[in-house]
Amino acid sequence: MKNDNGLPGYLASLPEEHRQRFERLSLLVTGHAAILPESVRSFVFLPNETGQPEFDDAAAVFWRAVEELYLASPRRDREVPLFYWGFHSYDVLARRSLNGILVTDQAVYVRDVPKATVSIALADLPVTPVGFAGTVLSVGTADLDLGLAERLLSDATATDSVVLLSGILGDLQLATATEILGGAAATTTVADRITASSLTSDFLLPSRTSDAKRIAKLSAKWKLPADEKLLFAWVGSTLMGFYGLALTESAAYVKDLMDPLVRLDRVDISPAGVDWLPETKEFSLTAQTGVPTLPSITDDNRDYFVALLRDLLTMEG
Repeated sequence: MKNDNGLPGYLASLPEEHRQRFERLSLLVTGHAAILPESVRSFVFLPNETGQPEFDDAAAVFWRAVEELYLASPRRDREVPLFYWGFHSYDVLARRSLNGILVTDQAVYVRDVPKATVSIALADLPVTPVGFAGTVLSVGTADLDLGLAERLLSDATATDSVVLLSGILGDLQLATATEILGGAAATTTVADRITASSLTSDFLLPSRTSDAKRIAKLSAKWKLPADEKLLFAWVGSTLMGFYGLALTESAAYVKDLMDPLVRLDRVDISPAGVDWLPETKEFSLTAQTGVPTLPSITDDNRDYFVALLRDLLTMEG
């Protein structure tokens, strides 16, 4: 692995309040790490870590966990990464995979190769969510098989890890219980929220000059009213035209291929009712109207898009 650490650049891109949050919460985590039992020392990686006794590239390992477990499919934008417990495994072709548990200020991400990463909101976990049975370390509803790391384990590794992770997660829950957590609260407009999201390239924004031609073409094809301010469009296109969703200050416009355009007053849309409908492969806006999905939406980012769309529907401009 290259000794690359992109965390300082990531933190520098965050608003000041998030950087302060990182400084405050990372002190809480390092307090636990300062008294690590020997049995778990080789599994624990901290932000910007130097002097780790087992690995001289510990900071790069931590950043890779952030990239693969969080940034690849975040629950929320601008989460602050704080702690990683993990190891590498190898398949029959000697390809190396990263397995482990990444903790941010908002969520816990668990990857059990070859399974997809599972994310759980920190607020949804009980104070002591970690357990161990057989060879499986569990966090909430997510499991991590330690059998792949058998050669690294001591008799006490699993039980000591349960104590360590439970302590860190419990303290983080207490420390963040009264705070507003990231996401829409950290932005002021629909455009800000979209620009800060990991799906920003899927959206057309009036504030982006590069989107102007497509927006003009969409507005003409769908006959969007000129007196309604367009906030964003989330659309795909084929030879048969545009399909997807356009949101104005007063209405949502939805169209699937071969279907007529549907207009919904925003007052008739409940953001809490937005969800994925696997039967029709759509996202619900109302009980009668669904938004067709785009090719960029996958199993890994579908929940993230639902949360993003719910946020956008609560914002006015």
